[in-house]
Amino acid sequence: MRIRAFGPAVAGGIVGVLAIAAVWTVLSANNTEARFPSIPSIFDAIVDNFQSAPILSYSTFGTGGVWSNTLWTAQNVLIGVATGLVIGFATGLALARIEWFHRLGRLPIAILGTVPVLALLPFLTLWFGNSALSTNGLVIFFTAITVASTVQSSAAAAEVKYADYAATLGLSTNRTTVSVILPALLPSTIGVVRAATAFGWGFQCIAEVMGGSQGAGRLIRSFSDATQTAGAIGVLIVIGIVAVLCDALIGLAGRWIVRWNE
Repeated sequence: MRIRAFGPAVAGGIVGVLAIAAVWTVLSANNTEARFPSIPSIFDAIVDNFQSAPILSYSTFGTGGVWSNTLWTAQNVLIGVATGLVIGFATGLALARIEWFHRLGRLPIAILGTVPVLALLPFLTLWFGNSALSTNGLVIFFTAITVASTVQSSAAAAEVKYADYAATLGLSTNRTTVSVILPALLPSTIGVVRAATAFGWGFQCIAEVMGGSQGAGRLIRSFSDATQTAGAIGVLIVIGIVAVLCDALIGLAGRWIVRWNE
């Protein structure tokens, strides 16, 4: 049954990719390479710059190529999501289970949730320079706020649905949190982690474009400054492939973690 359900999704995805490629081919036939490079030119740019991109040594005295810089970006996205997950999960659980913390933290968390994430980038650059913390700080902030809000609402719902019943069976508050509330939070937390990771790629690349010293965003900026559109699009394609693979791995790990839920 799973194979039958998986097949149409894969076929649909392939058809979608082919449709985009066809539209792009039509556009590239009527425009210059600087505006709409042809698909062969894009893949040539990926191959030529995969291990080493000369544009980096020319423009920023940097090293590496498409692959090494994409790995750098991927590493920072995953570290940022993991850090934000720990902070957000602990904060959301405390908001739901600790009364005094809920009274003190509910309003500040709500206010932080309304802050435009990209507006924080100038402050992070001012405080931390071009370090990795300044570039993946956007990912950490977005993940922490998103996870905290989701965990708080999920924990509140689980408390109404399960915690009161557990209390009638004699479970203490701490035992209820560990044995009842935490398992109930896992499915929704995995979903929000996948969403935060998806957004994290964009935030990380934007931070690197604006001022990062390494990463795929810096490489995109270098290609764009030199009007090498094929190279910039090639980097985006590689990032997209890596992002899809990471999402698939997170999804598989999530299904294994909550296999009891099936």
